[in-house]
Amino acid sequence: MRFYELLLEYNEERLIHDFGDKLVKRYGDVRATPEAIIKAIAELDPTPNKELTFWLAMNYANERIARWEDIASRAVPALLKFKALLRKPNLTPPLPVRDMNQIKGLSALEDITEQYEEKEAVSNRVQSSAEEQKFYDTKQAILFHNDNQVKVVIPKTVAASKFFGKGTRWCTAAENNNRFAEYNDEGPLYIVILKGTNAKYQFHWESNQFMDARDEGINPNKLARKYPILWKIFNPIAVKNQSLILNQNPSEAIQLAAVQQDGLAIQYLKNPSEAIQLQAVQQNGWSIRYLKNPSEAVQLAAVQQNRSVIQYIKNPSEAIQLAAVQQNGRAIQFIKNPSEAIQLAAVQKSGYAIQYIKNPSEAIQLRAVQNNGEAIYYIKNPSEAIQLAAVKKYGNAIQFIKNPSEAVQLAAVQQNGWAIQYIKHPTKKVKALQKKLWGNK
Repeated sequence: MRFYELLLEYNEERLIHDFGDKLVKRYGDVRATPEAIIKAIAELDPTPNKELTFWLAMNYANERIARWEDIASRAVPALLKFKALLRKPNLTPPLPVRDMNQIKGLSALEDITEQYEEKEAVSNRVQSSAEEQKFYDTKQAILFHNDNQVKVVIPKTVAASKFFGKGTRWCTAAENNNRFAEYNDEGPLYIVILKGTNAKYQFHWESNQFMDARDEGINPNKLARKYPILWKIFNPIAVKNQSLILNQNPSEAIQLAAVQQDGLAIQYLKNPSEAIQLQAVQQNGWSIRYLKNPSEAVQLAAVQQNRSVIQYIKNPSEAIQLAAVQQNGRAIQFIKNPSEAIQLAAVQKSGYAIQYIKNPSEAIQLRAVQNNGEAIYYIKNPSEAIQLAAVKKYGNAIQFIKNPSEAVQLAAVQQNGWAIQYIKHPTKKVKALQKKLWGNK
């Protein structure tokens, strides 16, 4: 077996170990195995040695590649450009990194490669008016709106999508593995060009994607506050799609339907009612990030849906703190100066929560190890009473105890005979007990 084959095999094993669960979660099909997903990514890697596969899989797993479709249409071409740059002598300026695995994510990769792209004779920002008109004349594009501030174009073909998407990172403007047809089949794409800056945006209501030229999501409502004409242009489309985006006056019914489908949609609303706020956080607790001064009831609903969102609640009450840690003890990591009662509730839910508690009392330590014996790992200098409680719950926890007393050793093997393997110098009494209770096991 050649060296690169060994290297690829090692990388696949490492990927499965480090990112297997993340890959399955991101892929969105629980039936898919990590091996199958890595194989699918490898099939998109055109290099003979599959040397791009590790970077692609790692960054997709870590959500540094936004969508699966971006692997082939954006990530692979950018990686190939990076490899080509590595072969160029006297590159000015020098590459900031030479190991692709040090580049964290697709945006960072494209930032590197794009600064070395040769300037075209005519800037990508300035479209040839004659060529542009040809797309309109041949019905390959529709000039949806045009004034002194904004131009909006609906591309109808791949060629038009590429032309009007020049200078962007959209997969619908990609030279290879272009995804225009898939989006267009669902509904029209609207390319928004701001005159003066030539900034480009692409809106697609059916997929709920509203992207800037870097292919990063934006809030179109915020953009419309700067360019109010966007409200007039797109309000009818928003109403037709029952969307909150660029909908100037959505009814309560539309607001409710939107947040019930996606709680995060509340970010597009100004001053939503408490009823709408409740529906939003019940659908997705993270939506509380977009609410100013949410009521106690909304806060409670949010932490009950997702305990981690307590970090976005300013000065949460004791009741809100309690609800969060009762849902998941580890939520205490997001609470500043939790009371003894909150600490106790947290470790009762999960003993491992003690790792987030600064200087826990003996009572808190005891409850933590009574819940999860291994929690003693996070306790500095535990007393013998704490040690005994830990090993009585889980004998193997003795591996985390430095120089355990004979009493602790006896309690550990009493609970689990295998615990003796973690005792460096078991006494005769400990050995005898282990043999009596567990035989030769």
